[in-house]
Amino acid sequence: MPEHSDPIAASFLAPPQITVSDSYTARVLVPPGTFYDPLFPIAGEGDDIWLNDDGGEEGEGGGGIYRVQADGTVSALIPVGKIPPPTGIDRAPRSFSPHTGQLFILSQAKKGWAGALANHLILRVDTKTWEVQRFAELPSAGSRHEGVSGAGIDMLFGPDDTAFAGRLFGITGLNNAIYQITPDGQAQPFVVMETARPRQPTCLTFAKVNGEDRMLVTTANGNFSPRRHVEGFGTVTQITPDGQVVLEFLVEGLGTPTGLAYAPASFGPYGGELFVADTGGMVPMPLPKDKPLPRTGRISRVDKAGKIHLFAEGFAMPMGLRFVHERLILCDINGDYIGGGQELADGFVVEISAR
Repeated sequence: MPEHSDPIAASFLAPPQITVSDSYTARVLVPPGTFYDPLFPIAGEGDDIWLNDDGGEEGEGGGGIYRVQADGTVSALIPVGKIPPPTGIDRAPRSFSPHTGQLFILSQAKKGWAGALANHLILRVDTKTWEVQRFAELPSAGSRHEGVSGAGIDMLFGPDDTAFAGRLFGITGLNNAIYQITPDGQAQPFVVMETARPRQPTCLTFAKVNGEDRMLVTTANGNFSPRRHVEGFGTVTQITPDGQVVLEFLVEGLGTPTGLAYAPASFGPYGGELFVADTGGMVPMPLPKDKPLPRTGRISRVDKAGKIHLFAEGFAMPMGLRFVHERLILCDINGDYIGGGQELADGFVVEISAR
């Protein structure tokens, strides 16, 4: 981590102290000082991971796509300034032919706060040439903020051999919407969450629940609004392949949940369980400049009976949680670059493995 002459800024760059459940080990794969807002990790070409960062030093911040090797070495795949801020990434599976294997990005149309508050784009990247092309624009939907598809968050392809196959799904927080995009570049609203609960969809994954294909979405239900935060009000919401919101929550009792994923069976004693990241409290926007965020973020696990257990703690603003190469990878933005105005390379990446 580089030295920083400003003691307040240096406090934002302090390495995290992560504690984790017995039978597991945690290491800081990339400490503060490299990334601004590392967001979502995906499998790369070998044992590396790729991830997106929506901050950077190009004007108001363009963001980029990066490779992180197993030893923590970072290199740019798409450097800052080549694309507008990318908020979600995933690679196309077989069912998204003819684009199988290509990288897709949920992105602002332009940099800065103005871009965050405008309709977002889906970009397509040929991973052989790294040429970036515009694939689709997300249309306005719903009534919140005039339906603008801004504040993009997460994006995932529907898994092959499920009822969600052949579609790409993206979440935009400004209008509480989830979109579906098809291989011909058509984008349309899939679900708009305008009820009191569930609302504020944040991150998604897919699973079978009682033998049925389901999209699972963390829903903060107002808890991303500091003046409305109610501990335990956050949920994991189920959505059917035809876009119906299931009235029974899969998980209740969360705080401000973000990334979620099921562990592979090989992930130690908790293999097969659902893991959920949580900021652990209110998210002030813009962020205070005189002190770093409290390290109250956490990862919870949900056992097969639906009970929530603390798994790891010591995070600041954990966002992307995914399992890559039998490891749990957690990206922590540690102060948002765009919305929070935190223009520091203070983000970090943590790896958790079974012993």
